[in-house]
Amino acid sequence: MGRFLIYFSYFGTRYSGVQEQRGLAVKTVGGALMTALKHLQPSNEIKLTLSSRTDKGVHALANACHVDLVYPFDGKEYNPSVITSLLNYYLMNQQEEIRILQTKQVPETFNCRHSATGRKYVYRLGHILGSGFKSALGSQTDGSEALLEELQNFTHSKFPKRKRPLGEALDAFNASKAVIYRTELDIRKLVAAAEMLSGIHNYLCFTCHRKEDDDNLPHPVKMLTIGVKRGQPLGHRFQKYSSCLDNNIEFWDIHVQSKSFMYKQVRRLVGAMVLVAKNAISLSDLQDILENPRKEFPFAGQMSAREDGLFLLDVDYSSNDLEISGSVQTDSVSEQPELSHDDDDVSVSCGGSHHGDGVTTTRPGGGAADSEQIAGNHVMNCLSATQTDSTMASSSPNSQEVSLSG
Repeated sequence: MGRFLIYFSYFGTRYSGVQEQRGLAVKTVGGALMTALKHLQPSNEIKLTLSSRTDKGVHALANACHVDLVYPFDGKEYNPSVITSLLNYYLMNQQEEIRILQTKQVPETFNCRHSATGRKYVYRLGHILGSGFKSALGSQTDGSEALLEELQNFTHSKFPKRKRPLGEALDAFNASKAVIYRTELDIRKLVAAAEMLSGIHNYLCFTCHRKEDDDNLPHPVKMLTIGVKRGQPLGHRFQKYSSCLDNNIEFWDIHVQSKSFMYKQVRRLVGAMVLVAKNAISLSDLQDILENPRKEFPFAGQMSAREDGLFLLDVDYSSNDLEISGSVQTDSVSEQPELSHDDDDVSVSCGGSHHGDGVTTTRPGGGAADSEQIAGNHVMNCLSATQTDSTMASSSPNSQEVSLSG
């Protein structure tokens, strides 16, 4: 019998989470993987163990699972490359939005959930700079309220007035893969909230109750690192027309790392940061729930950020835990993809226009920055430089460009 560690990625929009829900007629990532594994026809009963459980609508650039597989003929073992190829062939033919990244044979004592040394998430969000943005017809409005007022008068039966049918300001590449706030966020406060939430704290206020955790409640005291980095719309380099550019959307990536997380913890952390950035709560309010953890407080019901901006970025393991005696079979694959690189230099156009090459990235020649370094100081420098340059903008409006190293 061989135990195999399988890395896989998926878009979670079509799935009711990653965990298989037996007895319920819902589509899950784990259920699709189980069906695919059965096509390998192992002689043993398949039991899939997941490293990280993600909720409905949450995506993963790299999640992991392990499974024991017994080859149907004595004296042989499964080849990891064959497992990857056959699983992807099935998933592709079934039009599943899941792909196997790598398969690796590991010791039979290895557990993908308990052996993980760290998990990384990234939350993609954007905000619209300034008050004006373009409507679907291309006409410039005075602001979101003017458009909302016009939409209120739209009496089509499919768009009830009470729902205010305000369309998403994203293109097809970014729809359901980022969350856009139509009010401009205070990035200084977003970074300050990230710095406050980083460290060792009791995060009881940042989780929700889940029935299956009744007998095994995770400990709320954890060590977290949160970084805020300048983001980019997906596919922005290849699009001639982009609603992200037309609507003046500025993207930011919130990176969160810890050994483990509680239920909905990352989304509630981001939600609290956004509340601070929208001036809905103060940094003192945030500090209060950190120092005095409790379940009930005035903004408890407002802290959960939407799921479609959240990506599980990676699951880390010690190389010693992955080694088995003798030769180890594994796929030879390239490095896992990332939404943004920790050692990228990001040139941020701090003016109101994002047309053309307003955001570019280059690989510096120096060493890579610490992947978990708080980006707050860099963001603050960018914002300070923007204020300093504002006096020059009146005479040279095209010179409002500063460099932000991540």
